[in-house]
Amino acid sequence: MTPLPVLPPDPDGYPPLSALNDLLFCERRCFLHRVEGVWVENHHTAAGTLDHRRVHRPRDADAGGTRTARGLWIVSHRLRVVGVCDLVEFRPDPAGGPDVPFPVEYKRGRRRRWDNNEVQLCAQAVALEEVLKVPVPAGALYFVKTRRRQEVAFDARLRDRTADAAARLHALLAARTAPPPVVHPKCRQCSLHAACLPDLVAAPAAYRRAAANLFRPT
Repeated sequence: MTPLPVLPPDPDGYPPLSALNDLLFCERRCFLHRVEGVWVENHHTAAGTLDHRRVHRPRDADAGGTRTARGLWIVSHRLRVVGVCDLVEFRPDPAGGPDVPFPVEYKRGRRRRWDNNEVQLCAQAVALEEVLKVPVPAGALYFVKTRRRQEVAFDARLRDRTADAAARLHALLAARTAPPPVVHPKCRQCSLHAACLPDLVAAPAAYRRAAANLFRPT
C-alpha cells in the first residue's frame, strides 16, 4: 500500500472527497478536473447534480428509531479530504451503545464493475469514524435508475484501497503534467472526451495524421 504522508490538518486546502471517485475512474480526467479546471457539462453530470440536490432536501421527521442526516459535511484528516454525505442513517445499536452511522451515496446509473463508488463511500465512513469516534462497519450505494441499494462492507481490503487512492490523489494533484490517457470503452461516456482526445493522444501516429489533415492547404 502506498504510504500516506502525515501533514498538519488543513481542511481548507483539502481536495473534495469525490475526487477519489474521479481518480479511480480515470487519472487523466481527475487531473483535468482538479488541476486544470476543465469541466464540461453533459446530460449525465447535469442529471447527477439534480439527483444530489433532491436527496439533500430536508424531509419529514424520522421514524422507526432511525435518525437521518442529509447533506452532511465531513472531513478526514487521515485521508486529507473533505466532502458531503448524501445521506447518513443513524441506526440504533442493539447492544445499547451509540447509534451506528450508515452512509448512503446516491448514484445516477446502474451498478458498475469498478470499485470507485465503493472507495468514495468508504472514505465517507473513515471521515465519520474520525468525527464521531464510533465504528462504521457498512454503508450502501443507492442507484437512482433502478431504485436499488447495494450494501458495502468496509473491510480491511476496501479500507487499504481507499487509503492508497487518497495517497495517489495527493500525488496527482501535486504533479505538473497530466497523465497520458488509457483508452477504454468508458471514455465514450466521459464528459471530457472532446477535451481529452484519448484516441489521438494515446496514438501519436494518429495525432500527427489528424494535425497534418487539419493544416493541409486546400
